[in-house]
Amino acid sequence: MASSKVGCSLKIYEAKANHLSLAAVVALAGSVVIQIRINLRYQLFVKAYGIEFLVDKIITPEFVTHVTHDDRLLRDLKVDAKVIDYSSPRIANFVVNMAKLRGIAVSDFITVAEISTNKIDYIREEEFDRISRTLNLENVHSSIDNSLLVMQNVKSKDQSS
Repeated sequence: MASSKVGCSLKIYEAKANHLSLAAVVALAGSVVIQIRINLRYQLFVKAYGIEFLVDKIITPEFVTHVTHDDRLLRDLKVDAKVIDYSSPRIANFVVNMAKLRGIAVSDFITVAEISTNKIDYIREEEFDRISRTLNLENVHSSIDNSLLVMQNVKSKDQSS
């Protein structure tokens, strides 16, 4: 792909622990718990020779996980580096501010981080030309194969008469 764009939106808020998975809260009791909710959208466009059109659009189901807070918050989830650089410090600052506001007792609340990412890839002129050449070669091979098949059928009919 010649070029890509990655966009990210982040919504962070506190939720009462009893509104979320009790198992996750119990498993991570005694530490700051963060629920990460990730929505991914991918789009592929052709943008060549003054034409722009959508080739494919994929929206994944929401991914939800619970983590304790540390510096590797999103890295282990294999999230795009730009999203990590944007989201991690904001989530960390939110947790620190909530801890200061509430004191150390933050176990009744969970920080929820909703991360929505949108990645757009563009097929530009050079890539478009390469794909076109590949498709044209496949069409030529297919036409030759079909012609040979027709010739074989004609020969076999002639021989059976």
